[in-house]
Amino acid sequence: MTQITETFEAFDNDEIAVTAVRDFCAMPRPGKADATRLVDLVMPLLKSIGDDSRREIASLLATSNAAPKPLLLALCDYPVSISSPILTRCSLLTASELMAILSQRSPDHARAIARRTDLERPVVNALRMLENEGVDRALDLRQRLKSPLPREQQESFEQFRDSLHGDITAHAEPTIAMSIDEIVSAARDPDPAVLHATVADALAITRVSAAGLCGNPTSRNLIYMLRFVGASVEDGLKIFTALAPDLAGDPDVVARFAAVYSEITTEQAVHKVWSWRSDDLLALAREALSANDPGLPDEGRANIVHESIMKVA
Repeated sequence: MTQITETFEAFDNDEIAVTAVRDFCAMPRPGKADATRLVDLVMPLLKSIGDDSRREIASLLATSNAAPKPLLLALCDYPVSISSPILTRCSLLTASELMAILSQRSPDHARAIARRTDLERPVVNALRMLENEGVDRALDLRQRLKSPLPREQQESFEQFRDSLHGDITAHAEPTIAMSIDEIVSAARDPDPAVLHATVADALAITRVSAAGLCGNPTSRNLIYMLRFVGASVEDGLKIFTALAPDLAGDPDVVARFAAVYSEITTEQAVHKVWSWRSDDLLALAREALSANDPGLPDEGRANIVHESIMKVA
């Protein structure tokens, strides 16, 4: 931290702020003095740095057990495209602080908070009182994934399709409202867990399955996911480039990616995502059963079979 302060003039504000936060998060046991110095350095810079830098800072601090509270709360004042990692994952925010954010910020902030897995009852009640469809959907999704019900264990894609009266493509969108820019930003984050969490929320699958999906960028499954969330081929290429920069530099690979993108329909994407979601719900149900019967065999999660986009049909 001292070295960064001494060389202030050698860097622009974005580099100063991001480097300071990255160094702080890399400390094994940052103390109160370290946190105070970080706040004194970074807080005045927040207004002058770019959104990409703010997003990176938010992602870094969201998983830090020693992140300074003033910085966390200051970042929560920004749009969800920046503050989402803190709102959805930071364990340092108290129930009263989350309630204050709910009372002062946008419905987008409320939807992000509803995606947390550790909400206390007063916060859940406050979220329900907003009577916001997106917020309620996020809360219901979390509850289903934590406590799968017999009805959900038996659901099939055909039943799902029938309930939509054939209007499948109209339901190809993130389960929890988020923009394509948020997904692109998550793909570019140096911490792969950020993308895993984002994809899990968008598709309503577990993070374990999301990690398997994102771990193979040449798989057609990545394109199914992109089709489901409504990404254009240009945005899809941004995500592919973030995950496989070496391959994205090959014009032949890019051309093949675009060709496969045009082959996969939105209906196929909905079918694929629903099958992953059903597999996950079944796996969660098996886990609940195995807790009562340790002798049951361990079952996998979503059956994500990877077929390379480089395979010519």
